[in-house]
Amino acid sequence: MTNEINILFTGYGGNDSDLTPLFDSERVNFINFPTIEIVSTNLTSEEEEKIRTADNYDYLIFTSANGVRHFIQHYDSDLSNLSKTKVVAIGRKTASLLINNNIDVDLIPQNSSSESIAELLTENLVREKSILVPGSMLSKPDLCNSLETKGAMVDFVAIYDNIIPNNIPRDVEIYVKEGNINLFVFTSPSTFHNFISIFEIDNIQNYFSDKVIAVIGPVTKEAIEKENLIVRIIPSKYNLDALTEEIINYYKLN
Repeated sequence: MTNEINILFTGYGGNDSDLTPLFDSERVNFINFPTIEIVSTNLTSEEEEKIRTADNYDYLIFTSANGVRHFIQHYDSDLSNLSKTKVVAIGRKTASLLINNNIDVDLIPQNSSSESIAELLTENLVREKSILVPGSMLSKPDLCNSLETKGAMVDFVAIYDNIIPNNIPRDVEIYVKEGNINLFVFTSPSTFHNFISIFEIDNIQNYFSDKVIAVIGPVTKEAIEKENLIVRIIPSKYNLDALTEEIINYYKLN
């Protein structure tokens, strides 16, 4: 095959249907290697209680589908009890998972980012309201801080963690070590940092000098640019569908 593009997808959703145009392209060799593994955290009794009594909060904010999955594992009551709590989902994938588990979604920001949630939840909405945010050990405090400055009472519970996977498929290792990847897709700062750690890349700028980097949003872009690397592909809407479209346009795959 001529002009084959080797794409390494490092995120957790490498089998997502939004990526189908890339799977199906005859010009693409799509390599799915998540550089993160999602595991449950050991919650304290106080944290467990906050999750179990989530229906007592005014707002429940989910910043990822992983947060939904691990919340459901810990929430012992009938999910219909959450009907009086306003549920916020960061994007349509997270919202779909909630709805599929019979949890109604009240608010979804226009862009899939914590910043967009903070903009959506104005002071008039959250002042003196109680908010529960089940998230990741790596979650930035910006969202919670923003809500608290607006007068909200926020409880954050790190309900899952992102760790580095142990096993590296041999074919992926060969592609990476021999520098045969054309496009790297990073969906979070941790996917990028873990990639560097897994493959022990010492000279980061040299390794990526002739590579194309795509990211799903500005937080990941900022983390990568701190290493003096250039991010060439970033969608205007922060989701896999928009990112796939940008990649297709960049390589003129349609």
